[in-house]
Amino acid sequence: EMSSKCFLDISIGDPDKYAEELAQYTRACKFLKQSGAQYGLSGVTPADLDDAGRELLNEVYSSDPAAAEGPIRVAEPASLHAGKLIIDLCDNEAPKAVANFKALCTGEKGLSKESKKPLHFKGCPFHRIQSGFVAQGGDVTRFDGSGGESIYGKKFNDEKDALKLKHDGPGVISMANSGKNSNSSQFFVTLDKTPQCDGKHVVVGRVQPECLPVVAAMAACASPDGTPTAKVCVADCGLL
Repeated sequence: EMSSKCFLDISIGDPDKYAEELAQYTRACKFLKQSGAQYGLSGVTPADLDDAGRELLNEVYSSDPAAAEGPIRVAEPASLHAGKLIIDLCDNEAPKAVANFKALCTGEKGLSKESKKPLHFKGCPFHRIQSGFVAQGGDVTRFDGSGGESIYGKKFNDEKDALKLKHDGPGVISMANSGKNSNSSQFFVTLDKTPQCDGKHVVVGRVQPECLPVVAAMAACASPDGTPTAKVCVADCGLL
């Protein structure tokens, strides 16, 4: 039978910096549209101009009254959207862990009574990305690995059949824990084979093969001690 599926949209980079750069770029486009012609610049965006044109745009803007609105940027900022992880879930082996994972993808349970935080992966960072090992996220209460909460309350038990599933390559989605029977909302995505996790962590799903480049992009933000070199985050999530 078909397994159920969910998705995590992954963003990589600093959202505040992106918003600032986008505002600067939008300002440049607006100025070009309104005043470009009087300076002999024709185009809808700075991308339509050659290098000399972009240089001139910067120059004339800085001495134009419009400059009071703030700085401009002639290069379009790089998108933070790294791609979508489509996950086939292990409904048969881990029904309880999968139900928890799905509800955290939809946010359907609303606010936690305990922490008053949304029981939702949306906006949640991958706080630990360790080279050749895993990208860990899903701390929906404290965002740093010290928290997390399941839809069942604090912790729930391991499911034996799911402990038999192997971490045999990149893209395995598995529950993080602090020992036996201590599952919450925290999970990890394997970046490689991690046999040391076999029999200790409940496997909830597997990233579809065509989405593995997104896992590789996450792995590119890894460090030996696990501190991410860029902000990696779940921008959106849900069921498919």
